This record gives sequence, structure tokens and C-alpha cells, in this order.
Amino acid sequence: MTRVLVVSSEPVGDRMAGPAIRALELARALSESCDVTLAAPAPSEAPVPLLEAGLADFDALLEGCRSHDVVVAQQLPAQLLRHLRRLPARYVADLYNPLMIEVLEALEGSPDDRGTARLASLGVLAQCATADFVICASEKQRDLWLGAMGVAGLVDVEAYRADPTYRSFVDVVPFGLPGEPPRRGGPVLKGVWPGIGEEDRVLLWGGGVWRWLDAVTPIRAVERLREQGLPVHLVFMGVERPALDPGSVPTSAAEAISFARDRGLEGSCVHFHHDWVPYAERQDWLLDSDLGVSAHNDHLEARFSFRTRVLDYIWAGLPVVTSRGDSIAELVERLGLGRTVGPGDVDGFATACAELLAEPKPVPEGVAAGLRWSQAARPLVDYCLHHRERPVPRKDRAVIALATYGQYPAIAGHLKSRQGAGEVVRRVGRLLSRAARHRS
Repeated sequence: MTRVLVVSSEPVGDRMAGPAIRALELARALSESCDVTLAAPAPSEAPVPLLEAGLADFDALLEGCRSHDVVVAQQLPAQLLRHLRRLPARYVADLYNPLMIEVLEALEGSPDDRGTARLASLGVLAQCATADFVICASEKQRDLWLGAMGVAGLVDVEAYRADPTYRSFVDVVPFGLPGEPPRRGGPVLKGVWPGIGEEDRVLLWGGGVWRWLDAVTPIRAVERLREQGLPVHLVFMGVERPALDPGSVPTSAAEAISFARDRGLEGSCVHFHHDWVPYAERQDWLLDSDLGVSAHNDHLEARFSFRTRVLDYIWAGLPVVTSRGDSIAELVERLGLGRTVGPGDVDGFATACAELLAEPKPVPEGVAAGLRWSQAARPLVDYCLHHRERPVPRKDRAVIALATYGQYPAIAGHLKSRQGAGEVVRRVGRLLSRAARHRS
């Protein structure tokens, strides 16, 4: 049986955001046919064998890579990638999140922004250069990675001749849905949340308020609906995202709260849940809502994004109102799952919500079944089961060296600006010591 190590950069357990959820669900899907271990930082809990190790736990992760046939990770440190390249294990780079584009939206205008952006780009290049197989969340993302790899010289000629579609090397594994429909545990919003009546209508923003999203448009849309006499509420389901370093989370929740407060909407028709809803309890929030909403501005992040929160809406049968311009909006339009509006179109957003509240449009039967994790993960499961028969792309050592060693100046600059020169010296010492221990 194929031994697979799935690596999560964030703790897995009760409260999780997208990266940890994806690692957990892919591990579950793979465990049906493979011997799976999930590596995640402590404290973590998982329904599969667990290795409590984060990205900083180099020795534990390296040993895990040595004892498995396939390693699946959304990111790995540069030094570990260089060791992984020499191991028999196959590496699957899970690039469902185009980090280098997301970073552009998350930058704060600080002096080291250019270095941060370069570091993100080099990190992604290193994953592509080391990978035997790349997976992503949509066809748009696949085009992005094929273009990036082509420009970097990572589309191997022999590999292309073996498979002119190149799907043996870069394929789509989107986010998925649970195999079972959601089940109501009890009301959490209507008649329970302060200010929301049992007969009121609820629009749910089902995730964090990230800096690249547009919380203001739904807030203003609800304000207009209230002015029309509709008993509508907008609920933001999560504000304080779980993270090893909360300061690294690029959120604009404070700005959204301030905007709602300044307009006298906070607590009356706009509500913020300041904690993070446990993964197993999100169904109660979904089933106690009438519409699922998501909004973003017109930028690169939106074009290549995959709004996983919208999949939860589909799972719960909620009609969707979302901004146009991404793969999920195209899915909503193609399958008739709700309405899409132009980015920043407050009137359009309000109208779409009003129409769907007046005449709900249920999710067509069978849609959720076709989006289950068991379906979504098939290309990855197939790769793991048949990895020995799959061709290995040529690894360009020069590109790997550029992408791995090339990260160190950017890492040093980032550390110096945030933690001082002393931390740079200490980090270099640890790297040299580690290199000496694992010289091969």
C-alpha cells in the first residue's frame, strides 16, 4: 500500500481555516486506499495517524519524508525541498492557493514589501521546480501554473512527449464537500443572536474578512434593503482566524467593523462573530441562514481565487450572491446556483439579494454530490496509487538552486525588518548546523 505523508502548515483540529481543512480532507480521501499520515503543528488532532510537526520542525519532517512514498504539501521550506529532491519519495505540490498573488493584496505598504513579494514568488517557484506532480483548485489556476512553469523552463520536453495534455504533471483537485448532507443541531442565529428575530432573514458571510475581499459592498447592500423595510441581517461568521502567528493573518475585519459601526449598523442589522466557528459546527450557521454571500474587488487575486466558503453554501443548499470574476462565480452562473454581480456594485448586490429572498432558488439536486471530496481528490488518489508507473519530470537543478538559495536574502531582509539583525544571525547559525547534520 502506498505510504502518503500529507503536510499541513497549520494545526488540525476543532477550529481550522482553509489550508488545514484541505490537508485534513485530502488525507481522509487518500486514507480510503493509501496508508496516510498527516503532519501538522501541535496541538493537532486527526482521524488518521498524526505526526505533530510544523514547517519549522525540520528533522521530524525530513524523517517523515524518508519513510513515505509520496509527500503532499502546500508549501515546504527551501532547505527541506533540497533534501526531498534527493529522496525516493515523490513530491506533490498542492498549489490551490496562488500565494504570490494573494501576497500582493495583503501587503501593507511597509519598506520590505518588495522583498516579501519576491520571497513568495521564489517559494512557489521552488515548489514547482521540486514537484513530481502539481495540483491546484481550478482550470484557471492550472493555466497560471503551466504559464509560470513554462517561462521558468520547468515544462520538461520528454514529459510533454509522454503526455501532451500535461495532466500527468499538473492537474485540478478542487476543494470538495463532505459526503453527507449537513444536519441541523439547533438554531444559532434566528431568535438566538441578539437583534435577530425568528422570522428575520439572514445573509451569511461564511468565513474570514480577508484584506483582498470586499466586506463593504454587502454591508451597504443590507443597509439599502433595511431602508426598503426588509427584515434582513448580515452575519460575518468568523473574524479571529486560527493561526500559529495571528499577526500574520491579512485581515480587514477591523475596517469592516468600523464601517458598520460608523453607519449605525453594527448590532442592529450587521453582526460580527468575533471567534471562529468550529469546523463541525458550521452546518448550524449555514442551515440557519437564507443566503450565502461573498464579495471581492476586481484584481488579480480574485481572478485566480477559489472561494471555498461558497462551496459550503452549496453544501447547505443556500442560494449564492457573489462577485463576478472568479471560478466559483462561473460555477454559480453555469449551474444556476444564485446571482453574480459586478465587483463593487452595491445596487446590483442588494437587488440580487432581494430577488433571491423573495423567490428562493434551491440548489439543483445532485450538484453537491458531484462536488464531494471523494470526487475532487480523484486525480491525487490516482497519482498516489500509480506513482511508480508515472513518469518523473526532469528536475532542473539550476532552477531549484535559484528558487531555494535565492530565498535566503529575502528571508534575511524580512527577518531583519521585523525581528532585528540578531535573529538573522541566529537563523543562519541554525541553517548551517542543520546542513552539516544532513549533508548528503
